[in-house]
Amino acid sequence: MFLNPDGSSHTFNAERFVAAVTGDFRLSAFVSPVYVSDFDSGVLIGYIDPLNWFKVCAELDTSGTTRVVSVVTRDGVSDDCDSWPIDRSGTFLRISRLGRAFALHASVDGLRWSLVRYFAMGDPAPAAVEIGFAAQSPSGAGTTATFSRISFDTHRLTGVRDGS
Repeated sequence: MFLNPDGSSHTFNAERFVAAVTGDFRLSAFVSPVYVSDFDSGVLIGYIDPLNWFKVCAELDTSGTTRVVSVVTRDGVSDDCDSWPIDRSGTFLRISRLGRAFALHASVDGLRWSLVRYFAMGDPAPAAVEIGFAAQSPSGAGTTATFSRISFDTHRLTGVRDGS
């Protein structure tokens, strides 16, 4: 799922398992992809429509480094942000909603969270967002990802920067 900002490619065929949620929420999981090909990843996703979505991933980059990656797609244009390296065994990822804003976090232990992205998805904000899981292999023959220690609640984050 990536709509290249230069217009050269549009890939939107990753299988995703989502459910619609309204209001504030937090969804987290320990994400363990099987890394074979470049960009193989396990994903937590927020899906609004085919032109608007966001995701935070445990992903293999082209140098062979596994890292936290995030993408925010608005009006049919994706951006791409590679963050810090992670252990190949996986990492905790979380997506949250705070009113009209969204936050993406990552954690090594599921207790102390580091901010990956903080953003809005338009004005007015969408009433409902489909949230859930995906595994993607845009340059390979396919991959799998395990999602464990899944947690969902409707509590609002009190601290965006520290993820509290």
